[in-house]
Amino acid sequence: MNENEIDDFRTEDTEVKLEEPKPVRLTFHLIAKRNLPLGYDENDHDQVLQELNAISRIRLDRANIGKIDSFELLGPKVTNLYLQVNLIEKIENLECLKNLTFLTLADNRIRRVENLNCLPKLHFLDLSHNCVSQQNFDIDEFPQSLIILNLKGNPCCNHPDHRGRMIQELVNLRQLDEVEISAKEKRDVGLEASSDEEEEEETEEEELVSSHKKPQEKESLQSFSTEILIRSQRRMEQGLKDHHNHTAELEQIRERTHLPLSSRRPQKS
Repeated sequence: MNENEIDDFRTEDTEVKLEEPKPVRLTFHLIAKRNLPLGYDENDHDQVLQELNAISRIRLDRANIGKIDSFELLGPKVTNLYLQVNLIEKIENLECLKNLTFLTLADNRIRRVENLNCLPKLHFLDLSHNCVSQQNFDIDEFPQSLIILNLKGNPCCNHPDHRGRMIQELVNLRQLDEVEISAKEKRDVGLEASSDEEEEEETEEEELVSSHKKPQEKESLQSFSTEILIRSQRRMEQGLKDHHNHTAELEQIRERTHLPLSSRRPQKS
């Protein structure tokens, strides 16, 4: 094989490796397949719909989904929606999920924050590792109900006043980009920190001071500050622990379930 043939071979090989997956259409069937036990398709459409309407957490991550759609058939019980690691480019068609409190769209291709104000109960939003730029960024598109927001890994985070602006405009935020918002940060942007927030911070600092010698060197001070941050982070993450537990339980059920739903239901008298 001569040098030119080797270059052609390498080029072809590279093209194969770089070939991107084709977007998958988000359908009612896909939603049911990912969120109901095996055998769901042996039931009629109304039974499947009834089963889905009883679910509060919908998981559709890592499915190469290209567009958000088909949620209008889901019921008002849906509070958690997992759409991370897909091929989604636009936030849309979520207005039917009025009771959504938890939404993750991390690791997609989203370029603009939009169509989220239709979710008045949204508390957790993960848009990390997308393509949201400062030019396509409008703080007014974020619901004021947000408590935890993650934009880490987006170009918009490079704005010098990114953190200050977000804290000032979204007054209910407690955590931004995986870092808890301190009472001092709120005061710095003209907001009043609640007495509970300040008391929590003071209590944590006092506990750490009582269990450490006073930091004398730069290295000790850095370690001391890091531990304060870690303790605060753990407190915030405790409220989200049930989401991960539910995901694990759902996977276990799907793996060990081999009978259709109808065979597990008690017979009607």
